Formats: sequence, structure tokens, C-alpha cells
Amino acid sequence: MAYNKGEELKNKIDSLSLVLLCVKVLKFIFFGYSFLSFFFWFLNCFEFDWLYLFNWLFIIPYKIVSSFYVPTGVSADFSLSIIGIISLLIGLAFEFISSNIYKNISDLQDSLDEYIKQRKNKKPKKKQQKPIPGEYYEMNNTEELGKDNTFLIFIIQPHIHKIKIKPTDIELTFQDVEIWRQRINKRILENVKYSQPLQKGYYRKNLFLVYKDFNYVDDFVYYIRPTIESIMLEFKKYGIDSQFNYVLSAISDIKILEKELDLMDTILSLNFINIFILTNRFKQAYETKAIKKYTMALKGEYNLSKNLSISNIQPLFIFKNDVE
Repeated sequence: MAYNKGEELKNKIDSLSLVLLCVKVLKFIFFGYSFLSFFFWFLNCFEFDWLYLFNWLFIIPYKIVSSFYVPTGVSADFSLSIIGIISLLIGLAFEFISSNIYKNISDLQDSLDEYIKQRKNKKPKKKQQKPIPGEYYEMNNTEELGKDNTFLIFIIQPHIHKIKIKPTDIELTFQDVEIWRQRINKRILENVKYSQPLQKGYYRKNLFLVYKDFNYVDDFVYYIRPTIESIMLEFKKYGIDSQFNYVLSAISDIKILEKELDLMDTILSLNFINIFILTNRFKQAYETKAIKKYTMALKGEYNLSKNLSISNIQPLFIFKNDVE
């Protein structure tokens, strides 16, 4: 049976992701143990009588350290500090290993993206490959998409943080954020699968959807709200706080999709949390609808230029029922 290179890469990514999780758990264990060792060594300097209750935490490491270090005379016992230093060094070693594993996962993901891209390019132009939820797709060949329709464009950006229950809880690393971002985007794609978007993919790591019929907008907004809210609740169970920026726009020519996504990406950077931000193109297209479920209000005028020497002031809008 022929072995699919894409499946091989996915299996390697899944395996390394599991190893990465185990390594990170060990890293935090040794960092935590190092902190405890230094903390109890500090308390031991004051000779508190109740410290013997915690001897069981250090029995095995103490025996190992005593094989090469024995306090003499009246000098202070540095055994616990030595245990702390060793634990810290092991934790740093696991940190180094986790960074390398994450780099390997990123390299494999890049290889998988390139493989998918090559497979798509080999397909006949008349046949549009059906994207797999959660995978990266560059913008598709748009020759078949038509020219006279108004397309609905949606882009979403998650903001991910750890819910800190205790002051000692550690914030997510960059690698953690990327992993959770992928999981959240995958859940979004699974939930919008029913709506059969014409096109889906990532623009600068932000998920976007394209719908051929702009008139679908009212139904889309109606269903995407509870979808996002349910995803936020779902990931809270894992201790993840997820908030979202999202923008809606419209274009009449699919050829300018990338240009419009670039503008929408700039709007995302304004960081309007959990509010549908509507472009001027969207407003103009929505006002032509015969039946409108929502009313719009001006959010304000903003400079949407990425070049500081050039001004690009444009109005942005919101639905009136969006609460800031």
C-alpha cells in the first residue's frame, strides 16, 4: 500500500506534539522542585522544628547529593541548595529540548504546507480541491469564482491567555499560544463546515472565510455569534481564556481579495474585542439588501494605512446591537 507523505508528516507532528507536552510537564516539575528546594533551604537556616514534616520530599535527592557532598564542622548544610541548583539545570535542559522540538514541529508543518500546496497545483484547474479543516491553504485559483457577485468576507483573530486560578500559575509560552490557536481555529472550521464557504484559509495566521452570496450575511452573523461563544466556553474548561477580533467586508471582484484581507488585517490590529467591525465596503453592500435584519452605526474614522507617512482615513461601522 502506497504511503502518503502528507499522512507521514501529520503523524510525525502528532508524535512530536505529544513528546513536547511530556517534556514541558517535566520542565515545570523540575522548575517547581528547584523553587521548593531553595525555599526550604532558606527556612532551614532558621532551624524551624516543623521542617522535618517535609523531609519525605527530599529523601532520594538528599541521598544522591550526600554521595558527593557531606557538610563538615559547623558549616551550614548546603544540600538543599545543591538539589535546587541541579533541579534548575535539569529544568533548563528540558526548556532547551522543548524549544528544539517546537522548531522541528514548525519545520514539519512548513513541509506539510508545501506538500499540500504542491498537491493542489497538480490538480486540474477545473476541479477545486476541497480543503481539510484545520490545514493551511493559500488563496485558491479564482478563475471559476465568477465576476458579477458580491462576496462576503470574514476574518477572525483569537487572543489566547491562561486563566490564572493561583498567583503561581504560569502564563502561556509563545509555543503554547500557537498550539491553542490552531486548536481553536480547527474548532471554528468544524463549526462553519455546514455553511460551505466558497474559500477558507489563513492570511497572516488569521483565519478567513469567503462566501459567494453576500445575502447569506444575516444568517452567517446569526449563527457565528453563538458558535464563537460556545468555543469560548469550551476552552475555558481547559483553563484557556479566548477573546476574538473579527471583521466583515464585501468585494465585488474576487481578484482584490488579497488586498481586502490586508486592509482587514490592519483593522484587526485596532483590537476591538468581541465586536463585529464592518468596513465601508460592507456598509455599502448591506444597504442595498432588500431585507435587512441588522442596523449599523458608525464606530469612528481610523487611519488604516500601514505606512506611517501615508494617511488612509476610513470609517468603520458596527451593528447597533453590539455592546462595547
